[in-house]
Amino acid sequence: MEIKEVRGVLQIEDARIIYRNFKGVGSKYNREGDRNFAVIIPNQEICDKLVDAGWNVKIKPPRDEDEDPFMYLQVKVKYNNRGPAAYVVSGNNVRRLTEDTIGILDDIDIVSVDMDLRPYDWEVNGKTGRSAYLQAINVTQNIDRFGAKYAADDLPF
Repeated sequence: MEIKEVRGVLQIEDARIIYRNFKGVGSKYNREGDRNFAVIIPNQEICDKLVDAGWNVKIKPPRDEDEDPFMYLQVKVKYNNRGPAAYVVSGNNVRRLTEDTIGILDDIDIVSVDMDLRPYDWEVNGKTGRSAYLQAINVTQNIDRFGAKYAADDLPF
């Protein structure tokens, strides 16, 4: 995973994402309609840089003393006139996802993810923080051998 900040936007290459809820399904952990996911923060060095820059990294203590803490950054997905731009690469095909189709990212097997996150600094009742919003994402889907075969064939229909 590689992270750099360009004009306040986090550019993340080869991210691992968890807690995918691009559909905005309601549950005991999520309000209906709230689309989001989390990016795993792989090491303490990256975590420290993000925290120092004001990002709200969640840190769960290790279950065993031999383990590292579990660190992740929660990302919100909100559609408006500025995006987000979302693409899925499946074999040789690239598809731009819309607000109506981005939910497929909850169900596919993912090989890699690159993304840009924009910050939103907030203040409510004297408390402050920084939320991460998805600005753009490029997801490469893992396709099985049959999907790869049919994607490569030039079928007449």
